[in-house]
Amino acid sequence: MSALRLAVLVAACLSLASAGTRQLKLDVQPPATLATELADYRLSEHITPVSYNITLRPYLLVNDTKRFTFDGEVWIEVIPKQATTEVHLHSKNLTYSVSQYWAKPAAGVANPTPSNFQALNVTNSDTDIVVLTTAANLTANQSYILHFVYTGLMQDDMHGFYRSSYVDDNNETKWLGSTQFQTNHARRAFPSFDEPQFKATFNVTLKRHYTFNTVSNTRLLGSYPSTESGYYEDVYNTTPKMSTYILAFIISEFTARKDEQFGVLARPEYYSQTQYIYNVGRKILEEIGKYVDLDYYTLGNDKMDMAAIPDFSAGAMENWGLLTYRERSLLVDESATTLASRQSIAAVVAHEQAHMWFGDLVTCQWWSYTWLNEGFARYFQYFGTAFVEDEWELEKQFVVDQIQSVMSMDSTNATNPLSDENTYTPSDLSRMFNSISYNKGATFIRMIEHLMGPEDFRKSLQEYLKQYSYQSALPEYLLKSWQQNWNESRHKASSEEIFNSFTTQVGYPLVTANMAADGLNVSFSQKRFLLKANDGANASIEYTIPITYSNNLNNNFVNTTPKFILNPSTTMTVLFNNSLTWIIANVQQTGYYRVNYTEANWRAIRTALFATNWTGIHEINRAQVVDDLFNLARASYLHYGLALEVLEYLETEVNYIPWTSAFNGFNYLAIRLGNDTASFGGYIQDLTSKAYQKLGFNETSTDSALDIYLRTKVLSWACRYGSADCIRQAKSYFNSLTTVPKNIRATVYCVGLREGGSAEFEALYQKFKTETVATEETLLQNSFGCVKGDALITRVFNLVLSDEIRLQDKSSVLATLYTENNENVSPVFALVAKEYEALATAMGGYSAVATVISNIATRFTEQKQYEDLQTFNKDHSSKFGSSAATLAAAEVTVRENLEWSEDKLHIFRSYLAVRGGSAMASAFSAFTILMVALATLLRQ
Repeated sequence: MSALRLAVLVAACLSLASAGTRQLKLDVQPPATLATELADYRLSEHITPVSYNITLRPYLLVNDTKRFTFDGEVWIEVIPKQATTEVHLHSKNLTYSVSQYWAKPAAGVANPTPSNFQALNVTNSDTDIVVLTTAANLTANQSYILHFVYTGLMQDDMHGFYRSSYVDDNNETKWLGSTQFQTNHARRAFPSFDEPQFKATFNVTLKRHYTFNTVSNTRLLGSYPSTESGYYEDVYNTTPKMSTYILAFIISEFTARKDEQFGVLARPEYYSQTQYIYNVGRKILEEIGKYVDLDYYTLGNDKMDMAAIPDFSAGAMENWGLLTYRERSLLVDESATTLASRQSIAAVVAHEQAHMWFGDLVTCQWWSYTWLNEGFARYFQYFGTAFVEDEWELEKQFVVDQIQSVMSMDSTNATNPLSDENTYTPSDLSRMFNSISYNKGATFIRMIEHLMGPEDFRKSLQEYLKQYSYQSALPEYLLKSWQQNWNESRHKASSEEIFNSFTTQVGYPLVTANMAADGLNVSFSQKRFLLKANDGANASIEYTIPITYSNNLNNNFVNTTPKFILNPSTTMTVLFNNSLTWIIANVQQTGYYRVNYTEANWRAIRTALFATNWTGIHEINRAQVVDDLFNLARASYLHYGLALEVLEYLETEVNYIPWTSAFNGFNYLAIRLGNDTASFGGYIQDLTSKAYQKLGFNETSTDSALDIYLRTKVLSWACRYGSADCIRQAKSYFNSLTTVPKNIRATVYCVGLREGGSAEFEALYQKFKTETVATEETLLQNSFGCVKGDALITRVFNLVLSDEIRLQDKSSVLATLYTENNENVSPVFALVAKEYEALATAMGGYSAVATVISNIATRFTEQKQYEDLQTFNKDHSSKFGSSAATLAAAEVTVRENLEWSEDKLHIFRSYLAVRGGSAMASAFSAFTILMVALATLLRQ
């Protein structure tokens, strides 16, 4: 193989040497003037809320004339910081019948006569800010009561106080009311100071028909007959001091599995599916409390409920004491829920429970610093779950799930910093709930833990939470808490520079470890890693980077303490007493950076990876090597020939973590190949052969969690790319749908539809229609997209348009229709282009359709597809409003991808041709190899 690989490498080098790049420009500019100044989106701080007393009465019964509305009444205690005649607060879709105020009297003194506000004006519908005017000045530092009586709408868009429904075992539709207030939707349920920094206490009273029950953040104090016949008033205990967005309440017919403190709520039919998370949820809550040295039940709320909501826009929500979830994110059926889904459910629960401390007790002052909430929640999503479920190797999964996944977004001009001061509008707020705040936030926190050491890191978090309890926080507060416990010997002197490098700047570095020819020294330098050279991103940004490494002499992949700090505009040269063969930087990928090496070093790494036990190179670092190779080659920091040569080590790999990185990397190439995947299929079968033979279809008692997950991935790829044995076995399982082992169902269902026709689809569809397990229902509907052929593609598309697929699930079901089979991309786009108005109605607006079109367009591989997109945009983009920018950006993405394919893809195709030919008895002659190289050159 050595001569063959050399020939491929020569061909690749010749091609890359002559490949050019073209600068692309996106001429999508914001309006020259804005109707609303950005600062006007922020609420004035001259008045502070102290408490809310809220009473709500929803109309959910069939015979309610005001059905799907609610009546509300609220008393808000406020204190002006200065004399003023204006009260500014938020309100949206509320109609007022009473709007008044009075000075709060001393205890025991009767309320004075209320004064009506002189005006109730929404000054700008963009901001939802209401300006209330008083006849005379409100006195500074005097308490006042604001009183409002109003009505609101219970819409079905899963925001505010909204309606949801399900069909019970008697085929009756049951309605319920639930809430989702983050980030800016509390204002749809009651007038409020709807920003996270305005913390207050809340007293909630819910009026309900006797057939319903209610739950809220705190413990129920009592239920009292209402003056309205057949109704009760449920009165709840006062909440801790908290932000508006974590207030919550549910009016439903749910049942609960609970003890005196902890409960899990769901529709009655799903009661049996609450057992697992009831057991695990209590343990995780206790363990996180131990870690931060603050028991949850001592924080001011002596109960915890978790509820499964049929219609829910977010995956889950951290309302203090009443966590809400999608049903599939909370409920477990022992016979049907896969191990991967079970892990996901436990992890989401840990995420939301971690918010009780990081987000609820201590809250980011504004959404510019969302990572202070979400970064820690994502961190404990893995490391908090691991306190209880310790056999899932979550510390390894974190690297491929979180670090490597966010690096793609964070290497383009589309990224934003962790702390983003440019956050004002609702779209800005939505942006801050992206993978930067979650994945990068958690990655940065993990990096600091390895910098400080686990015990000092833990102590600093305990002090941070105690010092800022019931307050809002800024990033510098966290830095201060870290620094107070940061040992000088662990690079404390660079702590502020490291913190600012990765929180106030976008992106991350590419560290180059340049090993001298004699192996006696290695020079480390840096530049920003960019996936695209000319997308407008600032390439000059540099960072303060903690550097770790191992090499063939010490071969220590356990010690993650940084050896030194690489400062901006500096090259650090490390000397060695003995000559190195290879060095690998970023031990266990504890730092947030990529690494490139000299060609000799890469080749030495390749040799080490082919040796017994991969020469002891940690599986996380094997995954790091794989992920870096794919991305360095894609971005032209490394020629593809060398990358593919090192990646051949995957023939020996049988571990989940490196293979996850590999499949993620191959996925990009598979998309770019379009329908031309025959040679690629053989290549994938060759690389996965050892893992496939080891794992097969049958689960064993000795399988680890990661073995089970790898089996799922290997079978999926082997079947998708033509393994006859894989397809045969999967089809055999499909023929007995009721007995398919749960952990391979995703592959079996997909193969059954991909290789079958209408009969197979009908079988799976009927199973979906009668399914009562939320996780299985999700798995079934997400398998529908595996179909082929216009008739079945259209049928699945029409399902998305219908009410059979819930609004929250439409985008994921539609996505499978163009991601599971490359040949479906064009027909799905044609359907979307034809039915875009119906799709907008079904998915809640044109913005959702623009996102769908953008996602489909990333998979375009032909000029004709690009032209179809241009035609659609020309004819219809005017109907998309501000989302027209998404459509325009999609055109740019397609152009970039087509040009990338023109420059690079033939290198991969040539490699596949040579590699595939090598299996033949005659192989490729030297002449043929040279012809491949020459053809590659001439294409330029």
